[in-house]
Amino acid sequence: MKRNLIVAAVVLAAIVLASYFAETFAAKLIVILILAVAAAVALLVQKQQNKKALESQAAYFDLKTNLIKTSLDPHFLFNAINSVSYSIHKDDTNTASENLGTLSKLMRTSLENIGHFGHELSVEVGFIKNYLTLEKFRFKEQFDFTFKMMPYVNDMAKVPSFSIFCLIENALKKGVLSRQEPGHITLTIDEDKNNNVLVVTVSDDGLFRNPKSDIDQPHNIKVLSEMITRLNAINDQKITISYSAKERVDGEPRGCVAEMRIPLDFSYLLKPLVG
Repeated sequence: MKRNLIVAAVVLAAIVLASYFAETFAAKLIVILILAVAAAVALLVQKQQNKKALESQAAYFDLKTNLIKTSLDPHFLFNAINSVSYSIHKDDTNTASENLGTLSKLMRTSLENIGHFGHELSVEVGFIKNYLTLEKFRFKEQFDFTFKMMPYVNDMAKVPSFSIFCLIENALKKGVLSRQEPGHITLTIDEDKNNNVLVVTVSDDGLFRNPKSDIDQPHNIKVLSEMITRLNAINDQKITISYSAKERVDGEPRGCVAEMRIPLDFSYLLKPLVG
């Protein structure tokens, strides 16, 4: 609004000056008409820019909200609280206390990372371990998991917030728990030193699916894709995610392997446009 007033004031001043210096009435009229059209075009362009800025801000805050929903899924929280309640009911106060402590760590991590699109690898891994610990208590022998982090990987390296978690959650819910047999999830974190890239691999032996297809793409993967797209737009180097079948059993694909490559000098200073 302030910028619109400035534009209008400048145009009005130009009209007054032009009409003063023009020698004939016709010349004055032509100048006034030209400047009036120019003012109308300038205001229209400004209006479109304001609209785009508002849309960008709305998309930015929608992404923030969805990221919070992904890390603190209400359905998961409900089940986690039920697990604590179950332990108390069984007079297993030690387990109840452990689960409650794990749940509080999850919630604290989510709340502390509100507004941040990137955080340390150690924060991400800690969040995933707490998440899987609670889910393991709930599903018992239905799944197991393994973490493999190479010793030379810097756990203070930045990664997109809850990005690896989204891949883990998808492997658990859409892959391993969709089968009748017990399944396994493996998280491997390595570094491609030649390209200065962190390489994160999440593999499972559950049902095969293609998380990039519209049919198989759950909400958390859509949120992850949107965040990566927006972050890539402000970086020269790009984060990439690829999916493939883990193996074939009796000619049919089994499981899924998701590989995310994250440049170590990536920027996470994503901000809304200001009109």
